[in-house]
This record gives sequence, structure tokens and C-alpha cells, in this order.
Amino acid sequence: MRFSSVQEKEIIDSVSGKFIGYIVDAEIDEARGEIVALIISTPKKFYHLFQGEETVKKIAFSHILTVGKDVILVKTPEE
Repeated sequence: MRFSSVQEKEIIDSVSGKFIGYIVDAEIDEARGEIVALIISTPKKFYHLFQGEETVKKIAFSHILTVGKDVILVKTPEE
């Protein structure tokens, strides 16, 4: 599977069912050649629409439950 095709999928929290965002980047362990985490661009709130800064969230690769046709289900840690 190509990374560009994964970037098009919605990231959904499996516990709450909420939309988290889309993948914008990946953190890779170069020594082992493994993906460690996915960097997710979270949706902006209305009052942040006019700010230039993008909000991102890091999801550990181990928290990915399944990759479906249109979505990726993840279990986010309790905050």
C-alpha cells in the first residue's frame, strides 16, 4: 500500500467514533526501518480558521486497529 493512498483515508477514534483528521506525515525509525507514529492533521475549530498554524496530533503506530477501504480505526490513549 502506498503512503499517498493512506493519506486519503479518514482517521476515526474507535472508542468515540469521532473523526480525528487525516495523515500528513509519518515518524520513521531509520535504524529499524519501521513506522513509529503517524502525524495527523486535526480539523480546525471555527475560531481557528483564520490562523495560519495547523494543529497536529501524533498517533503511535501500535494504536492502529485496522485499515479499511475508506477509514483507519485507531484507539487513542485516554486524555
